[in-house]
Amino acid sequence: MGDNIYIETNAGAVLRKFGRLPKEIQTGVRKGLVRGLLLVEERVKRRSDVKFTGGRGGLASRLTSYAKIGPGAIAIDGVIGFRKTQGFPYELAQEYGAKAKPGKAMAVPVTPEARKAGSPRDFPGKLRMIKGMGKALLVSDTDAATHLQYVLLKSIPPRLNFREGVIGGLPIVYHQVLRGMDEEAA
Repeated sequence: MGDNIYIETNAGAVLRKFGRLPKEIQTGVRKGLVRGLLLVEERVKRRSDVKFTGGRGGLASRLTSYAKIGPGAIAIDGVIGFRKTQGFPYELAQEYGAKAKPGKAMAVPVTPEARKAGSPRDFPGKLRMIKGMGKALLVSDTDAATHLQYVLLKSIPPRLNFREGVIGGLPIVYHQVLRGMDEEAA
């Protein structure tokens, strides 16, 4: 399903050398790694075909990175990815695409009320389906208006481009680590 990135090195020797570096340089490496990963996060957001919204339930809120130096400077860890969420792995559907089971559809919530409910089965009010503009929609009715709650889709194309964004951003991380080392050494 996914591609793996392998970097072959003598990790033990690298970490022993890192542990012998002055604390300022170790701090500079960590700061550079943090800055580089944040820049790669922004690169992923800019280069994807997904609209990243600022809402707390969207992809932007789940994309995260961190870097830390382990105890005794025997390890350095830098990670970029998505926070764990409940339910369907939305990020994977955006990265690799998804298809509904034959004869079924995926319900994509549109409103905060629908997102809170999750599935249309758990929606607190009555829903009815209408068809229009090539898509089926689930709507709820109030006395004043009809409100779109879910869009029903047969498939989601792969469009996040997360892997390409991260792999293409590795030189950014490298340069930021070097910059961090230089800043702390000065």
